[in-house]
Amino acid sequence: ALPIDEMDIRTPFGTTHVTVSGPKGAPPLVLLHGYMATAMMWALNVGHFSQRHRVYAIDTMGQPGKSIPNEPLSSADDYVAWLSATLDALYLDRVNLAGQSFGGWLALKYAIAAPERVQTLTLLSAGGILPISMQFRLRGMLMLFVPARFTVKSFWLWSGFRSAPADIEHWRVMDLLYLGIKHFRMAPPTLRIAAAPVSDDELRTMRMPVLFVMGKNEVLYDAADALARARRLVPDFQGELIPHCSHDMCASRYRTVDALVLEFLAKKHPQRTVEGQTEAPCVSPSLS
Repeated sequence: ALPIDEMDIRTPFGTTHVTVSGPKGAPPLVLLHGYMATAMMWALNVGHFSQRHRVYAIDTMGQPGKSIPNEPLSSADDYVAWLSATLDALYLDRVNLAGQSFGGWLALKYAIAAPERVQTLTLLSAGGILPISMQFRLRGMLMLFVPARFTVKSFWLWSGFRSAPADIEHWRVMDLLYLGIKHFRMAPPTLRIAAAPVSDDELRTMRMPVLFVMGKNEVLYDAADALARARRLVPDFQGELIPHCSHDMCASRYRTVDALVLEFLAKKHPQRTVEGQTEAPCVSPSLS
């Protein structure tokens, strides 16, 4: 089993739960999960990522998981301030930042707002490049307002999650998603935050290396159009379309995704030991 530490980091926004793995002193890689999914979403990916990086999988504040807010986050600016406070508490100055789906939108907004904190940016099936499709929004709303196993499974299957190389973990994540939607009540101000597209000017200002990976059959929005827009506007950009997958990409094609991410990070931020890096103390003991 992969050795991990679990940390509960105190910030002005509440207690942020972080799962940490990988060698101390390795380049930091921060992971932001998809909507309502919790850091468990990265179960299939973190083993590969942790071989070369110190990986911090964060439970997004205000969503299901172990992070506990003091008060509701009500805007993208709140999320930016929360993530800065979390990185400060972890003693992380500049990081490799990666996000999937809604977490990709958060990562994108953070990289635009605080570029000095982001060494590289990895966007996986990420929101924020084009408007989300009407069908995706309607099916997502049905799942949220009718939180039954049937509606969650229906959304899951429609968005591409039919089979995966590791089916047990794959369906555990779906079960966790269902339990979060069923039993967790997101605060109304947080619920109203939408993953709206960023502007052309915002994309042009980005100077860190950006990797954008999408499944060719993506249902969030048209993947080819999204890559074309990002490639046209982002100065240091690498885009990849993975065939035979949709929003399930990080699970069903996780070996391909992980290899692309690690190759990108090795090229843009070579492996090196970080001298003198201090880390926040763990609240929970290491698990194995």
